[in-house]
Amino acid sequence: MFSKKILENGLRVITVPMKGVTTVTILVMVDTGSNNESKELNGISHFLEHMFFKGTKKRPTTNAIASEVDGMGGYSNAFTSKEHTGYYLKVPSQKFDQALDLISDIFFNSLLDQQEVDKERGVIMQELRMIQDDPQRYIGEIFEDLLYGDQPAGWDVIGTPETLAKVQSDKLRDYFSSQYTVEDTFVVVAGNIDEKEAMEKVKSAFGSIRRGVTRKRPLVEEKQIEPGVLTFFKETDQTHFILGNRAFGVHDPRRFPASILAHILGGSMASRMFEEVREKRGLAYSIHTFFDDYTTYGSMATYAGVEHENAEKTIPVILNEYKKIKDEPVSHEELSRAKESLKGHLALSLESSNAQAFYVGGEEVSTGKPLTVEEVFSKIDRVTADEIQETANAIFKKESLNLAVIGPFKDKEKFEKLLKDF
Repeated sequence: MFSKKILENGLRVITVPMKGVTTVTILVMVDTGSNNESKELNGISHFLEHMFFKGTKKRPTTNAIASEVDGMGGYSNAFTSKEHTGYYLKVPSQKFDQALDLISDIFFNSLLDQQEVDKERGVIMQELRMIQDDPQRYIGEIFEDLLYGDQPAGWDVIGTPETLAKVQSDKLRDYFSSQYTVEDTFVVVAGNIDEKEAMEKVKSAFGSIRRGVTRKRPLVEEKQIEPGVLTFFKETDQTHFILGNRAFGVHDPRRFPASILAHILGGSMASRMFEEVREKRGLAYSIHTFFDDYTTYGSMATYAGVEHENAEKTIPVILNEYKKIKDEPVSHEELSRAKESLKGHLALSLESSNAQAFYVGGEEVSTGKPLTVEEVFSKIDRVTADEIQETANAIFKKESLNLAVIGPFKDKEKFEKLLKDF
């Protein structure tokens, strides 16, 4: 269970007491990410995230911050996505006050020094190259480029070499001032805490947060009338691909049927894709289906890594599973098993303070109305086989089908033909 309160200054604070743990996690979330950026400064959200750990007046160097975290016996990290940015610190519960002082210090008082900006630019360029050298990860970027093209939803979160070169300390300060406002920020505290005390301490630490008018995310344009294919030529050991369709956002009432649909198709070792592609045919070691739901848009697709000569064999198998789940209702046994699997995975994933913080924080930043685990279980239990089939028919349409491929292929015609047969 958790409690959500809005302080007098407008800051949202969510507390998640956990009696059975000895740690506490503080998560600061900001409702801004790469989808809020201009094309000229694509990647600035992620760049700013890096710079928060480069020093404050009180803690002037990266080492000062890292050494203090180590000295508390904790760890810290941050992340940037299409739609939000988060900073967190997990420590033994008796170190809560010190941890709150540190995370609020980097949030409000990061120096954003130009020399550090120049050094970090090189670090982020190396991160970009590392992502591009990892096809299992980079294929997701190719897939979103195919779906959304030249608009924020289609740009890489990390940016490009050209846009990263334009990020300077003054641009970072401007972005921080405009985007990191109380309207789009909230704090989650999860773990072994006294809720009332934690709330008062967060109120004191974040009392000076500014108000402002932020740059909002533009509506995502989705104009597709026929199947799409995008290939990225690379001499890889395997062909990596994502095959799937446009879907819908987190506020759509079909969110839970879609989550179960993806799980039935490729969410576990008992899933249809695992059975058909890996177990029966031996075509792939890694295969899974996912449902990505952003605020106003989403997708459902299947990833696979296969031998080059098996790509054309595997794609029709996946398409056939899409067809089957559209045409034939899911059995009561399979639906029940998928529901219990999903609920079990969620329950097992929430045993630590940071997992609880991420769960509640993710729900809050996406919907503004986080559900308890019991409420999620209830929504999962109410999904019917008819809703699964209706959702499959709404998503898996030929005209919204997309295939992104990384491998030694210069000609995409053979892949386009496979999609036309769907």
